[in-house]
Amino acid sequence: MLRITIVALGALIVGALAGVGIYRAIVPFPHDAVARGEAFEPENAVWLYQHMSEVFPTRHVARAQTSEPLPVAEGRLDSFTYTYNGQTHELDALFDNMETTGLIVLHRGNVVYEQYDRGADAGTLFATYSAVKSITSTLVGFAIGDGLIASVEDPLEKYVPALIGTAYEGVSIRHALQMSSGVLFDADGAAGEDTVEVLTQTMVLGNKRINEMSASYPRAHEPGTVFNYNTSETQILLWLVKEVTGKQPAKYLEEKMWRPLGMAHDAAWNIDNPGPDGMEIGGAFFNASLRDLARFGLFIEQDGMWNGEQLLPAGWVDEATRIEEPHLDYGEVFEGFDSGYGYQWWVFPDGSFRASGAYGQTIYIDRDNDLVVARTSAWPEGYVAESDQESRTAFTALAEHLNR
Repeated sequence: MLRITIVALGALIVGALAGVGIYRAIVPFPHDAVARGEAFEPENAVWLYQHMSEVFPTRHVARAQTSEPLPVAEGRLDSFTYTYNGQTHELDALFDNMETTGLIVLHRGNVVYEQYDRGADAGTLFATYSAVKSITSTLVGFAIGDGLIASVEDPLEKYVPALIGTAYEGVSIRHALQMSSGVLFDADGAAGEDTVEVLTQTMVLGNKRINEMSASYPRAHEPGTVFNYNTSETQILLWLVKEVTGKQPAKYLEEKMWRPLGMAHDAAWNIDNPGPDGMEIGGAFFNASLRDLARFGLFIEQDGMWNGEQLLPAGWVDEATRIEEPHLDYGEVFEGFDSGYGYQWWVFPDGSFRASGAYGQTIYIDRDNDLVVARTSAWPEGYVAESDQESRTAFTALAEHLNR
C-alpha cells in the first residue's frame, strides 16, 4: 500500500494532534499553541489549507512590482473528456469527486482552464505542503548558478560546518537532493514519530529549532544506497541555501524567482519560530496563489528560462528530473507506485514529473507536451490512491487532447 509520505509531510498533522494532546495533558499550553493544534481538526481542513499563513508564523515573499498576466486561450477544453474505470468524465469531475479547491491548466504558456471552489479564489494563498520541496531543490540550483556551490558532489559540511559530527557528515548534496543520505527518519516510510516530533516541537509549540532537529537523526545506511522519504532532509538543503547565500531563504526566493518571474501575489513561507531568527520550513508549509504556483511550473517546464533569459543553470531541470540510481528507479522508491525520484521531484516513466504535497497539492509538468497543471485540494487523507490515479489519467488525457 502506498504510504502517506510518498507525496508529503501532510498526513502527519493528524498524528501531530496526538502529540499535542499528550503535551496538553502534562504541561499548560500557551493559548496560541492550543489554537494551532486545534486548527488541524478534520472539520477545519478546507479552511486551514487556505489560511495556513494566518495560523502559523511566516516570512513574507514579495511579488513583482509589475506582473503581466499569463495569456488566456479560451475554448481549448470545451470538448475535453477523460475515461477512468470505464466511465467518461469532464474536467469538472476533479472538483466533484476529490475535494479540489483550485485547478489551472497551462498549455504552451496559455491558461486554458482555471477554476476555484470551496471558498477559494485567484488571490487565495494555498498551503503547498511538500510540493515546496521542489522549490527548495530549485533554490539549490540557483545557488549553483550563482557560484555559491561548486558541485552537487560536494559534502554538505563543506558549506554547513555545523553538520560536522552529525549523520550528515560525508553526505553529498546530490544524495540529500535524492533523499538518499542514509539518515534514519520515520523508519517505516510513513509519517511517524520523527515527523510528528518535528512539527509539534517547532511549528506548533515553538520549543525547538528545525535545523538542529533535522541534523539530530542517526545514520542507518551508506549514503547513496537507499531511498528514504525524509522531510528533514529537505530542511538540511534549505539550511545549505541559507548558509551559502547569507540570506533568509524567503528573501533568496523573492530575488531569484518571485520577482523575476513576475509573480502576481505575495507568498508566505511558514517558519519554525516567530521573529527575525525564525527558519523557513524547507519541506512543507509554503503558501502561494495557484496562478503563481503554475507560473513556477511553467518556469521549470521552460528549463529555467523566462522571457528569453536563462535564470537557472542550463540543464539543471534535466539533471533534477533524471533517474540516476537503481534505488531511485521507477517502481523502486515505493512498492506499487510507478514513480521514480529525482532532486525532490517525482518522475514518471513517460517523462512527466511533479511536485507533490499531502491532501492533493500538485504541480504536474509534461515538457514533451508543453503542459503544466497546478491543483490544490483538501483530500480527506494525506494520500488517496484512487484520486491520485484518476488525476494522472486526466492529466495524460489533457496532453493528448491539447496536442491534437
